[in-house]
Amino acid sequence: MDTTVSAVELRSRLAHGEDIRLVAGTIVAASVLAGLAVPGAIAVAGLVGAGLVLAALTDTCAMGDLLARLPYNRGSRCDVRAVVRELTDPSAA
Repeated sequence: MDTTVSAVELRSRLAHGEDIRLVAGTIVAASVLAGLAVPGAIAVAGLVGAGLVLAALTDTCAMGDLLARLPYNRGSRCDVRAVVRELTDPSAA
């Protein structure tokens, strides 16, 4: 049995989790830096952290659901009009 995985297959398997960590990390880092100038900005980092804990405990992820709707996460057969329709009309999903 061949267990090798191509780079493209590996990227498609890992992309969603990596996207979530990238967005969450960027928000946390930016809010911590902004917290140096604006004291209340550090609360954003706390909210993102609480969201990550909630996602782990409930096995749901609002950020992941939003990122999954982005066109580049839809594969090679992406219909732009359908994507816009789904993003603007919640009942279309």
